[in-house]
Amino acid sequence: MKYAIVTGGARGLGLGIVAALLEEKIVETVAVIDKELAPAPAAIAKQVHGFRADVTEEGSIHSAVEAIAARFGAHPDVLCNNAGGGERAWFEGSRQTNNWDSVETWRRYVDLNLNSVYLVSREVAPRMRTGGAICNTSSIAGMQAVPMLAAYAAAKAGVISYTRTLAAQLAPSGIRVNAVAPGVIYTQIWKQLGAAVGGGDDKARQAFEAIVQQIVPLGREQTEEDIGRAAAWLCSEKAKNVTGQIIAVDGGITLGVRPLEG
Repeated sequence: MKYAIVTGGARGLGLGIVAALLEEKIVETVAVIDKELAPAPAAIAKQVHGFRADVTEEGSIHSAVEAIAARFGAHPDVLCNNAGGGERAWFEGSRQTNNWDSVETWRRYVDLNLNSVYLVSREVAPRMRTGGAICNTSSIAGMQAVPMLAAYAAAKAGVISYTRTLAAQLAPSGIRVNAVAPGVIYTQIWKQLGAAVGGGDDKARQAFEAIVQQIVPLGREQTEEDIGRAAAWLCSEKAKNVTGQIIAVDGGITLGVRPLEG
């Protein structure tokens, strides 16, 4: 039985990746590692199994992966390192200090968004066999200068660098490693950022939509389904000669041009 491990797969982008892996029949079962588990949608509930763990803690990851391997087999076929993000207080703290994060906040961003990718990969990759695939979730923030999200952006840039390094490291073993770089998606991190920028929870969506119109050439927000389909393709046989690549799913944001007015 082919199976995938998806971190942060209980909701948001992670759930989009889980759904796409199953819909595209990349795997038959998905083991979700998340600090806060939630029931999977009814349509895929029988194929999704949750394992509670903190991806920033080595021992917690080891225990979860051991339990997954005991249940589904010693050799995972796919790993999606998706867990990441931040907390609203981290965004607001940065804004209040002219974009200077506290040292503690900086470390927490890096721990959650970058160190977790290394810790989980270090635990899972040696268990994978030829033909396995890893997809990391970076961000277009890691491809641009983003003063108000400096720590988050630096961590996601690190994910891009590590994705390429890991691709070279695992290529002789026949394991591919790529990453998706989402643009602007109204997930929890953007709800929190929208609230911080807009001045309250009730203005979060409005602030988000204004940002979309300002920076996305295609003029529309990206979705969890968009990211899921990209990740599923990267983990499929259709991408069997693709490794070390970063795919930005961003409606053209990284083109570096503002949308043209009609």
